[in-house]
Amino acid sequence: MSTSLLEKTRDMINGLKDGRFVEGMEAYYADDAVNEEPTGAKVVGKAAIIANEKEVLANVAAYHGIEIKSIGVGQDDGQGNGVTFAEYKLNVDMKDGSKFNPDQVQVTRWENGKAKHIKFYYNPDFN
Repeated sequence: MSTSLLEKTRDMINGLKDGRFVEGMEAYYADDAVNEEPTGAKVVGKAAIIANEKEVLANVAAYHGIEIKSIGVGQDDGQGNGVTFAEYKLNVDMKDGSKFNPDQVQVTRWENGKAKHIKFYYNPDFN
C-alpha cells in the first residue's frame, strides 16, 4: 500500500518542526521539482533546490521552529498525483539580525508520488 499524499505532506511539514528541511526535500521532491516564491522567483531541480536551501540555512542564526496551523489535501488520485497544502508560521532569526517569521502557505503539486511544484504564499514584506 502506498503512502497517501496527505501522509507525505504531514511527514514533510512535521520534519520542519525539528529543522529537517533538506531531509524532506531529499525524500519527497522529484528530480525536476520547482520551488516558487511569492515574488515569482523559481528554483528548478531537486539538486538546485537543496543547494539553495543549504545556502539559506547557512545564514540562520537561530531556528525556533514552526507553528503548524493546518495540513490538508485538495486532491489525491491514489496514484501519487494531486495537490496538498500546509499552513504554518516560521520563527527564524537570521545572522544579519533580521527575522523571517511569516505566516506561510505551501501548496504542493504531486506527480507519481513526488513533489513536483511547491509554491509558497506569504507576504514578502512581512517585517
